Amino acid sequence: MSKKSSQKVATIYQEEEDQLAVWKERFMEKEIHGDRSINIEQKIDKQLQRFIDFFKSLYGHDRISMVTKRDVKAWLDHLYKDGKGIGVPMAAATVNNHRAHLSLFMTWLNQQRPHLLPEDPTKGRGIRDIQLPTPDVKALTEPQLRSLINLLDRLERFYTVKGRAWRDQEAPLRKNARPKRDRAIVYLFLSSGIRREMLVNLNLEQIEPNDPDQLRAARVFKINRIKGKGRTESRKVISDKDTREALADYLDFERTLDAGEEENTLFLRAGTASSGPGRLSVRQINKMIHRIGEWHDAEQQDPDRKINPLAPHDFRHTYAVYLAIKTSGNKLVLQRELGHSNDRYLQTYTNFPDEVLEDYQQGK
Repeated sequence: MSKKSSQKVATIYQEEEDQLAVWKERFMEKEIHGDRSINIEQKIDKQLQRFIDFFKSLYGHDRISMVTKRDVKAWLDHLYKDGKGIGVPMAAATVNNHRAHLSLFMTWLNQQRPHLLPEDPTKGRGIRDIQLPTPDVKALTEPQLRSLINLLDRLERFYTVKGRAWRDQEAPLRKNARPKRDRAIVYLFLSSGIRREMLVNLNLEQIEPNDPDQLRAARVFKINRIKGKGRTESRKVISDKDTREALADYLDFERTLDAGEEENTLFLRAGTASSGPGRLSVRQINKMIHRIGEWHDAEQQDPDRKINPLAPHDFRHTYAVYLAIKTSGNKLVLQRELGHSNDRYLQTYTNFPDEVLEDYQQGK
């Protein structure tokens, strides 16, 4: 290769080295893909691309070596004032989420190529989250929990075939109804505070014991290697009897209907035994929980007992709030049980509604 050709190749290589777009792809491949859900991966990629597009609109290029704190601050201000490009600002929490993901990328890039980015432009004076008011927590009260559990004990009745033909006899379940699965999911949410994405991704081998008879006889069961945000892993030890029995019933009577050969997914879609893996989706979980909330509220005359719209994260809030009450807000316990890497968000769970505290104190 001639000297001129070598210089040309070196120039191309240097240009690639100093491009945000090139390093964004490397970051996604090495640090994000496989460690986050598909939805989260797509969100991070989209948010980082928004910064790159904004930077290019300012300077006509995406050279890493020219990124400064002033540029990052200008981008965050742009998102907060006109983030959607049509004069509509983004919510403060969304802007903070953008900043957090850009900071993750820039911190990694600073470690990979300090000669291009000697200082992380997302850190330091002037770059900070927009302060948000502590949000109200939607946690179920003791009466709401009691009536919800009562409904779970009768859940099969809501999944039966309707019609006059079954008016005088016991109606069968609808073809794809899985009430034992749905009951187990709700109890698992309530007794562990697990996030819906974590629950959806659970495999049978993570449950110890996972034999139905052993599960019923055990005093506790464990969920091993729960993948949290980022690369974190944790383990849950659950002693709740209702959860153990509900999970054992699902494994014993319903999971076998949908599990193909060597299927390892814990919670399966109905009718997928012959069509390959059928892991429940987050959307299906949301829909199922909302439907249970509707059935619950249809039976309630007291408006204070109504719980809809009901979402999976309401169960996490409920678990966290009662744990905070029992532990007097012990941050170490809350941080460990909720899987947070720090105590930044724990104030949310100690900001519980007065009626929840009153119901708990009356029940003691």
